[in-house]
Amino acid sequence: MMTGCAVAQVTCRSCKSQGNHPCKNHGKAPELAREQLDAGTIHCSVTATCKTCAGALGTDCKLCDNEAATTELERRRQLVAEWRQARKTAVDDVVDQKRKTPALHLRTPHCELTCTLKPLTVDRKKLDTHALMHLYGQRIESLRAMFVEQFELEDKDLPATLQVFLFESQKDHALMSPRATGIGSNGNRIKLMGVPAVLCMYRDRRDAKDDAALHRQVVHHVTHLLLGNMQPSHWLGNRKHGWVDAGVAHWFEDRITQRCANFCYDEILLKPGAGFKGGKWRPPVRKLVTTKKAISFAELSTRNTDQLSFEEHAMAFAYVDFLLTVHGGAKFRDFVRRLKKGDTSREGLKAIYGLSPLTVDPKFHAWVRAEYPPR
Repeated sequence: MMTGCAVAQVTCRSCKSQGNHPCKNHGKAPELAREQLDAGTIHCSVTATCKTCAGALGTDCKLCDNEAATTELERRRQLVAEWRQARKTAVDDVVDQKRKTPALHLRTPHCELTCTLKPLTVDRKKLDTHALMHLYGQRIESLRAMFVEQFELEDKDLPATLQVFLFESQKDHALMSPRATGIGSNGNRIKLMGVPAVLCMYRDRRDAKDDAALHRQVVHHVTHLLLGNMQPSHWLGNRKHGWVDAGVAHWFEDRITQRCANFCYDEILLKPGAGFKGGKWRPPVRKLVTTKKAISFAELSTRNTDQLSFEEHAMAFAYVDFLLTVHGGAKFRDFVRRLKKGDTSREGLKAIYGLSPLTVDPKFHAWVRAEYPPR
């Protein structure tokens, strides 16, 4: 009786039967600038110009025939080429073409990022424009993930893609901002709180002298985009909910960079000495509470964002800090959704927290005295 014979599997020793090799031009890139391909959906304009792989990050194995692998590489190249052309049409053809170096572009899972920043020192290491672009792409993705986790959201609750432009040149910002936002270019940081969600800004060295200050600005303004576009999509800053709009942006700014220094109004920010207590707000808030000089919730909750004083920004941060710390992110998410659907702060506070403007202040004041340091 004959028995079946095992068929030897032919293996390509060159590519280990993968049908392709990683492109050698990118295999040893610095950690901050390393390109990672995720099912053909993440692209970088630097690797897109690679003469070896055309941005696919891989090359065909010449020693074996793997049709599926070859087809996938061609699909990646085509995706990169289409993306590169789209960025050229949307951005490169708009901004100053006389620039010595081209604008760089990055596509991450949730962000379309354009960057022309000049080299900056980060953790004692000088990063070029390419590395900075990848660093800020990672930072924006990290912020979004933190936002989702904090408020217990689903991915569908936020915009699929944020469009962020980080320019070094005010001229590029002035050219791109009207096209990207439809608003204009008056200001250093222009946001479109809608669909698409857009932040267009340039690095004004008067208030972004280093990477830390620039990172703080990006965190603050991207948080505004996330909050405004969290479903249902509405900006709360002009609906007498400025304390929520500003407070949440400050809360993430504080959590990630340990300082609050952004107020969304450039004409105020750029005045010498503008700000409140160096951006370290817990001790001065505690002092306002203990000396009975703190604004009441009833009064604070009637202001739009552009009506808040520096001191009131700090109080807005503290009220958000109290609600998130004591009651958690899910309740705050539900509270924000009620505000976006038309509730007043008074109505939302009662429905979600069982509190009123009169009863929230004693609890808030007691918590601040217990939790905030005196200095």
